[in-house]
Amino acid sequence: MGLLKKSDIRFSISHVSDSIVQRIAVGRLYYGWYMVAVVFMLTLVRVGFNGHFFGIFLKPMSQEFEWTRSMTTGAVTAGTLIAAGLSFGVGRIVDKYGPRWLLVGACAILGLSYFALSHVGTLVAFYVIYAIGRSIAQSAIHNGILSTFVSKWFVRRRAQAIAIAIAGAYVGGMFFAPLVQHIITSYGWRFAWIFLGVLTWSIVLLPAGLLLRRSPEDMGMLPDGAQMSTRPSVPYTKSDILASRIVDGEETAWVAASQDEDTRVDEISLTLREAMRTATFWLLCLIQGVNSMSNTGINFHTVPRFTDVGISEAVAASTVSVFTMSQALAVFIVGLIASRIGAKVTLLGTLLTLAIGVVLISSADSGVSAYVAVFVYGGSVGGSTLLYNVVWADFFGRKHLGAIRGVSMAFQLVGNASGALIAAILYDINGDYNVAFTITLFGILVAFMMLLLTRNPKAL
Repeated sequence: MGLLKKSDIRFSISHVSDSIVQRIAVGRLYYGWYMVAVVFMLTLVRVGFNGHFFGIFLKPMSQEFEWTRSMTTGAVTAGTLIAAGLSFGVGRIVDKYGPRWLLVGACAILGLSYFALSHVGTLVAFYVIYAIGRSIAQSAIHNGILSTFVSKWFVRRRAQAIAIAIAGAYVGGMFFAPLVQHIITSYGWRFAWIFLGVLTWSIVLLPAGLLLRRSPEDMGMLPDGAQMSTRPSVPYTKSDILASRIVDGEETAWVAASQDEDTRVDEISLTLREAMRTATFWLLCLIQGVNSMSNTGINFHTVPRFTDVGISEAVAASTVSVFTMSQALAVFIVGLIASRIGAKVTLLGTLLTLAIGVVLISSADSGVSAYVAVFVYGGSVGGSTLLYNVVWADFFGRKHLGAIRGVSMAFQLVGNASGALIAAILYDINGDYNVAFTITLFGILVAFMMLLLTRNPKAL
């Protein structure tokens, strides 16, 4: 027998994958929910490169190597700036080719980065390896890209679907933060990185490679669970739209609860060029950039700040679980509120709550006050993360959303890159986080004022 060619192997894998997908797709559960499940697992394993997890590793690594906090945090900045450059291409790939092999490759690199971090011995090695992992986590596996992908499968249930999909990061933080802290305390930080690498490769690679598909239209479906029908299409309405799905080969159709002409709304689908001609596009880019800079200034330094004021390392690490638990709760509550009063109005309220959370974190000096602070702040972060993704999809539509979000993510990631480093530098200069957190509060209020100016764009 001759050796199998690579093309034959790829064909075999694709054939097996397509057979599995065809069997699943004819079931009663809409296939889009399988996409949500895979994205949930992707956000679950990404947590090691999230802000609060960096805070858990920050002190033990910097103390062992005698690095300052700004020296250590510089790796975050480097990785995030690389991600900002990658985001332009990643969004277009999702639109044109789908996320399947992009995310499989991203997860493979992510897991490898975790393993490599367990072997670092110099600052240069740490920068190179962490920057690679962080750039992948913040580009290909970023909430903006993953939510863009989920948005292609849902319109009516978009907020709920995105909420479930990105909740993996919150669940991961809730359960893995105390576990990672326990591993660090008992076995050292190197074993903690190995644990995250094993987790990534063991639960994500196979489902991503087998199940991910680009859009419902590629599978003969419509968003939210309807299949292609020969009946005249019914426009989306502001009233509840009920999807009536008839199995066993019978026709499936969209049935509208109300078909009043005044309540019909067609889904907007702007191209990137059309979107960039609107003031709303640039305002949202600036809002997310400023908001991201503010949030990362807090996220990466909450745990160190708590330990600086005398809160134990175990309690400080456990606040990450409270933080992520409140995020998980908030995305579902906020999603329901947004479906009733609109995503923009809900986001405005969430930003004000976020500002309150910053004040509480900056003044917390005990375990109880720390838990209260991160609960308020975490819920606001979770709610705003969901709502930004919903607002982008609602304003600009599904078809070209990947390209649009790719550009907008560059602003967001530049904010991510600068916020954590600025806070670290200000800490090294002042010996505390007071000035850094004051700047964070101001940034959130600026984002609130800019959001007031946004308007829902119309198709050109």
